[in-house]
Amino acid sequence: MPISALILIAAAVHLAAFLSYPHSGKFGQPFIFVSILLWTGFSVFIARVTENYGREGKAAFAALFALACAFSVLALLPQKDGRPALKKFLAGSYPVKADFYIGLLRLGVEVPALAPPIKEETPL
Repeated sequence: MPISALILIAAAVHLAAFLSYPHSGKFGQPFIFVSILLWTGFSVFIARVTENYGREGKAAFAALFALACAFSVLALLPQKDGRPALKKFLAGSYPVKADFYIGLLRLGVEVPALAPPIKEETPL
């Protein structure tokens, strides 16, 4: 498995977690950057192990790497309410369109189709 593929897997998993659970406060972005750096370093060390594997072995190793990365990111991603994203996911609190909208806004991308509906104000 090439190192670049493992790095792309780690970056994609981190981005997906950050977009899905964006209420991470001021420590969310630094956590994501440091975690990506750590997983990149880990992938450099373990890429040599998979050089002698066959095609199926490399695919299985990439899937295992992605699952381990997703588990660690969801378990450790800080949230404003103090509950890890993994506990929210296991409790059935899945991300909705509004969460993706907020996550994309934190990255500087605005997608109006994902915006939550604007509630009409009723006059008093």
